[in-house]
Amino acid sequence: MHFNLSEERKMLRDTIERFLSDKYSKIKNHYEYSTLREGYNVKIWNESSDIGMISGLIPPKYNGLGGSGEDIMIIFELIGKYLCVEPFLSTGLMSSTALISCRSDENQLLDDIISGKKIISFCHSEIDSRYDESLVKVKAHKNKNIWHLDGTKSFVLNGDQSNIFIVSARISGNQSDKNGLGIFKIHAKDCKIRPYNTIDGYRCSEISFDSVPGKLLCSDERAYKCILETIFAGTLAVSSEAIGIMQKCFDLTIDYLKTRTQFGKSIGSFQALQHRMVDLMIEIEQAKSCVMLAAGTYNSEKNIKYRNISAAKNLVGRVGKLVAEECIQLHGGIGMTWEYNLQNYAKRLVMIDHLMGDSDHHLEQFKKYSKY
Repeated sequence: MHFNLSEERKMLRDTIERFLSDKYSKIKNHYEYSTLREGYNVKIWNESSDIGMISGLIPPKYNGLGGSGEDIMIIFELIGKYLCVEPFLSTGLMSSTALISCRSDENQLLDDIISGKKIISFCHSEIDSRYDESLVKVKAHKNKNIWHLDGTKSFVLNGDQSNIFIVSARISGNQSDKNGLGIFKIHAKDCKIRPYNTIDGYRCSEISFDSVPGKLLCSDERAYKCILETIFAGTLAVSSEAIGIMQKCFDLTIDYLKTRTQFGKSIGSFQALQHRMVDLMIEIEQAKSCVMLAAGTYNSEKNIKYRNISAAKNLVGRVGKLVAEECIQLHGGIGMTWEYNLQNYAKRLVMIDHLMGDSDHHLEQFKKYSKY
């Protein structure tokens, strides 16, 4: 087995690297973009469509240019390296995955995602769900052949700028049943939206539905599978993003140890600190290998796919916390100042551990899918 990229993927990586290094070359850009009214830079989002960054997340069957696990890993590792705040996770990957998994007739929405014309958010998480894929309290009922939704979804990524919501709702059964679920297309203008920023500067929203009309895209077994596919696609993405962040934290710390002097020499020459950095490098490489395995088996049958993604997310969560703590400690007080970039990466690593399920949750998921 080898891990060399194909020529096409090398071109994809190099093109995105040049694009993001230009747009995110200064630390102030992260603050400027995340504090904009939209929560991201609209111009960068549109330009990313022009270079194929969005279509790289969508399979060729649906007019995309990629969509494989390797494509997702390449793109999101670079997103992590540059702390890119544009809605690649919510719209580019998760919403497109939901639409494809539903086998709906909404191909125009996929085209709108690829072209950057519309922002679409996947709404599944609820206040009480605690990573439970089947716990859905939002209710859907039919009145005169039109579906209406009631309830509230929490932690919807980029929800305040979305044109369309892809929403999971309960059609029948108890609130934790895997059957009786439906996936609906909802127009954002019909919903009540409360936006807020997360600790890492990214934008989320709470979405409330009060007899909001929607179109049923799929139901029952297909709907539950859609939820799983979407969540695990997002899990691979944030795991890949964490790899880019951890490597950046490591590089920043190496540079700091080489330039910071104490007792007349650079502190990087102290053997105790060298040992800590070596240990950190080994942990990052192990996490990267685990994410590469998950990416390489992304198109395998579901138990292998879900098991490997959960294994990667569990390890990334544990190593990410270690990297954030060690790198800040080795920097000292400067590591948490607003003028220095490290604290932004550390906050994002902490947030990623809780996105799509934390380390403990994915340990249970790994055991669940290892039984088959």
